[in-house]
Amino acid sequence: MNSFLFNHIKFQIASLSIMLILEVIYFLRPKIKLLSNKIFSVLMVSALLYLLFDFATVFALVYFDSCPLWFVRFTHQGFIIFLYIALSCIYLYIDILNRNQRRYSKPELSVIIVSYVFALASVLFAPIDYYIEEDGIYSFGLMVNCVYAVLIIYSAMTVFQTLRHWKNKAHRKQKICVLMTMALWVGFGGVQIIEPKILISSVGISAIILLMFLSLENPSEYLDSETRAFNYYALKTVLQEFMSCKKNYAIVSMELDEASIIENYVGTNVIAETLVEIKQFVEKSFKTQCYRMNRMTLAFIVDNKHISKIDTCLEILADRFSRPWELKDRSVRLNAHANVLFCPEDFPFDGQVVELLDFAEDTETYGRSIGFIRRIDDKAREKRIRSRQILHIVSESIKNNSIVMYYQPIYSLAEKRFTNAEALVRLKDENTIGYVSPEEFIPLAEKKGMIMPLSNLIFNHVFAFMSENNLKKQHMNHIEVNLSGLQSVDANLPKLMKSLLMKYNIAPDCVNLEITESIAVTSGYMLKKNMEELKKFGCSFSMDDFGTGYSNLSRIAKADFEMIKIDKSLLWPCFKEDETEGTKNAKILLENMISMLLKMGRKIVVEGIETKEQFDYLASLGITYAQGFYFSKPIPEEEFVKFIAEKNSKRS
Repeated sequence: MNSFLFNHIKFQIASLSIMLILEVIYFLRPKIKLLSNKIFSVLMVSALLYLLFDFATVFALVYFDSCPLWFVRFTHQGFIIFLYIALSCIYLYIDILNRNQRRYSKPELSVIIVSYVFALASVLFAPIDYYIEEDGIYSFGLMVNCVYAVLIIYSAMTVFQTLRHWKNKAHRKQKICVLMTMALWVGFGGVQIIEPKILISSVGISAIILLMFLSLENPSEYLDSETRAFNYYALKTVLQEFMSCKKNYAIVSMELDEASIIENYVGTNVIAETLVEIKQFVEKSFKTQCYRMNRMTLAFIVDNKHISKIDTCLEILADRFSRPWELKDRSVRLNAHANVLFCPEDFPFDGQVVELLDFAEDTETYGRSIGFIRRIDDKAREKRIRSRQILHIVSESIKNNSIVMYYQPIYSLAEKRFTNAEALVRLKDENTIGYVSPEEFIPLAEKKGMIMPLSNLIFNHVFAFMSENNLKKQHMNHIEVNLSGLQSVDANLPKLMKSLLMKYNIAPDCVNLEITESIAVTSGYMLKKNMEELKKFGCSFSMDDFGTGYSNLSRIAKADFEMIKIDKSLLWPCFKEDETEGTKNAKILLENMISMLLKMGRKIVVEGIETKEQFDYLASLGITYAQGFYFSKPIPEEEFVKFIAEKNSKRS
């Protein structure tokens, strides 16, 4: 090879080697269908063509005397036009990431088209000159200067867009990678401008694409490790683009029923194998990508081009799930159902993607049918609207410190007066839906990450009330406050409780923390650690809602709860109007449960007492405390203080 030629293409050889490896890896791996990925694909192709034309320009200049002038100009035109495309694709790719896949408006598209027309005009008509000497070869002139101008403009625009979205912490790592890319871009471009004899622009492009490929186009970020299906994050990203396009589409989620039973019976590995089979069936049958929404749910999207055929698609899906799945060493038949959600019929285009996915996963809302295919009904849509209203009320209540606390007195059979009370939070909005039950807003607050600030607000309200009214003088031993599931396993819980008790000058033994039975049974080390630390400090604990279906008696026997609160669902069946076999069995169950807990040394509170008959019956069984409408419903703070003062002064 001509040594002069080799000296000028050594950078191009290295760059082309890197690009060829990246091209093979990129185009062979699975990709989600995003606008940013389409742009990156164009970038990969244009960068490769740019490098090939870069080879051609060097060859044409080295053999300038023997090459036709039109060929020399043509190679430079190809070199520059594909450089234009590559530079614009880098900007557009990064901009689309910053915009969360939101597509361009017509005015924005017009600006982009005008820039391409300008670039094409400069390539076709702008003059170009060539420097060919022993010390080096390069091209210069207006055509080349236009490239430098585009480099500077796109660099400035990209940095501006990235810094403009800097406050969005969700993509901070991505933005750092973008700025690193821009640093490489400007660095190599600057060297090329200052030293035109060093043909280093090809190295710059390949280095930039390599960095973008490794940091921004990471396939593992979108893939589920078990099934190799695209993951929840990929589905969320794709749906963001679907919603921004404002075209009809549907989400079909295939959920395996009785997940824990299935795993216990056939094993986790078999479930993973089955999900792989389902994924492959969906991708082969419907020519679409499959996503793993959660542990037991796969989903796919039907776009506007194929939504008219969705009924046929669902029939094929139902037929396949009616038959067993053939794995390597066994045949597995699984109970499952498919949830179908249409947009915008069931969910608006301007909604939040996270809300859409929550709605799609909420199987309780699918009430139009009970077979394999389940669709949204009017009741489900109303439930979604109500949930959004409730979340708004919770958010405003936290923001404005506008929660209201009620207290339900608890009667001590030994002292024959009210010695305890349960604190209950109430939310109300006069302008929308009025009173909201804790059974509604607490689960929503937990799901949306609002439960911690709400719980802290509740503790501040309760402790301030206790401090202001000195309830000890009214013979009140303690106030019971509910702990949410998240708060009960929060490592900062002991520190928070200690600081609040000191702030309001309240003795720790005046506070009893309630933990629901389901949390007590399923939570692990952190709950135990928090309980031990707070008990040493002086707080006590009670297990709430005992008997609601999660009981594990061996674990409860080991758990360090001073009190067990028996749920009303165990009491009420004992007092049906007609004396049936079920009533007798309910009494046997309740009596033996109370006897067992008393022998274990636990204090017992029974909730939901509504009649004297119920109270007398429970008193005969030896319960410690009684709570229910027979004594008092939950009442506001001022009314509660008056109630305790009046009732405890008439000790009977």
